[in-house]
Amino acid sequence: MSGDAVVRTVLGDIPHDELGIVYAHEHLIIQGGLGVMKNSDLRLNSVEKAVEEINDCKKYSAKTFVDFMPLDSGRNPSALVEIAKRTETHIIATTGFHKPMYYDDLHWIYSYSLDQIVDLLIQECEVGMDKHSYNGPLVERLSAKAGVLKGASDYNVIKSVSKKLFEAVAMAHLETGVPIATHTEHGTCGLEQIELLAKFGVKPENVIICHMDRNPDIYVHKELGGTGCFIEYDNATRVKYHPDSESVSLIVRMIEAGFQDKILLGTDFALRSYWKAYGGGPGMAYLLETFIPRLKKQGIPAETVNRFITQNPQNAYSLKKIQSKLVAGGVKDDNEKQGSLSYRGN
Repeated sequence: MSGDAVVRTVLGDIPHDELGIVYAHEHLIIQGGLGVMKNSDLRLNSVEKAVEEINDCKKYSAKTFVDFMPLDSGRNPSALVEIAKRTETHIIATTGFHKPMYYDDLHWIYSYSLDQIVDLLIQECEVGMDKHSYNGPLVERLSAKAGVLKGASDYNVIKSVSKKLFEAVAMAHLETGVPIATHTEHGTCGLEQIELLAKFGVKPENVIICHMDRNPDIYVHKELGGTGCFIEYDNATRVKYHPDSESVSLIVRMIEAGFQDKILLGTDFALRSYWKAYGGGPGMAYLLETFIPRLKKQGIPAETVNRFITQNPQNAYSLKKIQSKLVAGGVKDDNEKQGSLSYRGN
């Protein structure tokens, strides 16, 4: 990792080693959208509650939160800026796309050309996020920029429109150096996502595959780790899927396999019923208050556990040094097309 590597937060770019303890996959605000219409528990629309929940995490020295709500699915970048200022924390915002269920069949993801979508993503990363998250028709850009590009797939399948959006995310990444993070449904299609992105010229080490502990098959995790990508785990407390012992065991086995430098941790608490601030539980602080100490009690060295929430996310979320550019039909050599950014990070 280059000593001058930076991470793009909603309040500006900062050196990657200033992130402190990182919650690698969160949902701080979900203002509305089709997902909320289908499930009201997804409505996380209070800045006050977000501030309260973050302040609870700050008691355990949390400093950075990566908000994973992408375009036109409830993201509110203005609220993220306000939360960052009020809590004095670093917030990394996301552009890109969720799985198709978050968009109706007349949405512009189906009708806009690939080049049009790529341009929208690049503008969000380099100029500023749209205040309305492209739910249109007017665009009002904030100064706050997105620091993550997101793609998503469904359960055991990457649908046609999602492949188009993954290609757009890949092209935007190759232009901007902003890292890619993905949604996997129940931990499926992680390898397929890496293969698809590689087809478009994206290096696996610039990709974060999320929710993989929903599918605690160690063989799959080793295969995924072997590609060089980062793997994000966020299933702690979800006993309805499996007990925390399953996640702990998975992490131990991944360390034994030599992948301790590729593990990230978050909570992915996208439901108000998970937040203490909304009267639910266990609350986002559970990660630092309970799960991290449990990993240490399991015998994992403190230095290794701390890496999951400090150095690893610092590396994963830094802007990337891009070696080539993607154009229609394949990857163009740097000698044919030079990037427009003065900084690409790692």
